[in-house]
Amino acid sequence: MAYQQLPLGTSDFQKLIDGKLYYIDKSPLINDIIHGSEITLLPRPRRFGKTLNMSMLNYFFSNQQDYRYLFDGLAIADNAEAMKHCGQYAVIFLSFKDVKERKAEDVFKNISALIKDLYIQHNYLLQDTQFAAEELDYFNLMSHGGADKTALAASIKKLSQYLHHHHKKPVVIIIDEYDMPINSAYTYGYYDELVGFLRNLLSAAFKDNPSLFKGVMTGILRIARESIFSGLNNIEVCSLAETDFNQHFGFTEPETEKLLADYQLTELLPAVREWYNGYNFGEVTIYNPWSILHLAKKRGDLKPYWLNTSDNALVRDLIARSSLLVKQELENLLLDNKAVVRKRLNENVVFRDLEQDEEAIWNFLLFSGYLAYKNKALEGKHIHIDLRIPNVEVASFYEDAILTWFAPQAGSQSLPLPALLKLLLSVDFESFAKAFTHFCAATFSYFDVQGKQPERFYHAFVLGMLVQLQPTHTIKSNRESGYGRYDVCLIPHDKKQPGFVFEFKSVDELDNQTLEQACESALKQIEKKQYVAELHALGIETVYPIAIAFEGKRALVQVVE
Repeated sequence: MAYQQLPLGTSDFQKLIDGKLYYIDKSPLINDIIHGSEITLLPRPRRFGKTLNMSMLNYFFSNQQDYRYLFDGLAIADNAEAMKHCGQYAVIFLSFKDVKERKAEDVFKNISALIKDLYIQHNYLLQDTQFAAEELDYFNLMSHGGADKTALAASIKKLSQYLHHHHKKPVVIIIDEYDMPINSAYTYGYYDELVGFLRNLLSAAFKDNPSLFKGVMTGILRIARESIFSGLNNIEVCSLAETDFNQHFGFTEPETEKLLADYQLTELLPAVREWYNGYNFGEVTIYNPWSILHLAKKRGDLKPYWLNTSDNALVRDLIARSSLLVKQELENLLLDNKAVVRKRLNENVVFRDLEQDEEAIWNFLLFSGYLAYKNKALEGKHIHIDLRIPNVEVASFYEDAILTWFAPQAGSQSLPLPALLKLLLSVDFESFAKAFTHFCAATFSYFDVQGKQPERFYHAFVLGMLVQLQPTHTIKSNRESGYGRYDVCLIPHDKKQPGFVFEFKSVDELDNQTLEQACESALKQIEKKQYVAELHALGIETVYPIAIAFEGKRALVQVVE
């Protein structure tokens, strides 16, 4: 069977339609933009179709050529009222999706080049004899790429005025991935300089601009407290937690089912739900489109496609530097696919707060696509939501992120984590105990072991190590068993294999206790409170109680064999 070519990496709407590539019709977005607010900001995760949708809007509204044929057979073509707007406006279309540089000067050069191309695209304006000499001088300056930051910041507004004057109609301004440069600026240290420039650029274009018919922006985040949109009281933000525009980005359940049927992959639907489903956009179930398209191309090969793309570095680094509590809660989400964490919904994420404000981290992970929400409700004065890991693909990212926390430092003689866990599972406890002490000494420098709650740190540390065993074991933490709560329980899926119950103790100078005494106390606690009861009840005959005592970066392991 010959399958229609998939639009992998194609973000130009005309190229997609002219090339007869497979397309899931998102043209109803156009009608919602026409009848929506003057300026609309649409934050969505990366690679969920933002740039393609903005390209579609560009071709629909543009008066530069007759693009009506591109919409033949699409839903919008049946909307006579909406089609009155087709081809009626000059469009200023900028995409910042590739503006991600290490140096501030390179970002400004990149943006200057984009503005230059815009002006060249509209160089027919130079033939308009109604323009004053100074306006022509400014136009020539921009079209040659020689403007300073001040002139550059006014460029979009001025071009909209020129186009309005020439065509006798207001213009459409589309800015795709507006916050991509901010992401790089935060990562590479020129944040304040860039935010100030973007504030001037966007405010000039959208604030009280009589030459504007519609303005549309996309990005990952709404960054209102940055004052980028200060004074813009005519902007409507439709985030993924809102019902407006909820079906226009990503693939809905019916769209995904149709695509799988078209490529004879219907039998994979249950697995596809587990791997790529789980997103909630305004109470509509959404699949990751990037992954679905690649899955179809690979004829049903289930693996992490979205997470093999770039731009994971910031998220990975934020998680690594997050507080102990954040790490623990993420580990719990990873270990139990039914688990949630209840958090306040805050759509005004501030990059500079990400390292200090745990609320900002959770919301950043949500809007970036690394978490999903449910049970949105007003509690007091604030909206709260339950956050969870959306699917297997994203869970694999967290597993990999956690694994990097335990990479021994260069020159370390300690075993890598997989080898250490192999010693545990093979019940070579003497080798495991020695290797574990070396592993802690080599790894703890990455973490803060001087915190106020050392036992919670050590608990999270060991729990993170054991996450790697999820394919073969169930890992439980702080659960009732016998007459108390064990710290961590490792339950094999194969009941013929041994199970393990861990109890942790931390000691310091004030305890007047040795590591050996702490381990003895932990083993007595396991025995007294019958922590092994749960595993025996599951039919696992062999269960090993393991005590681990910590003192700073030192560790001691004792096992009852």
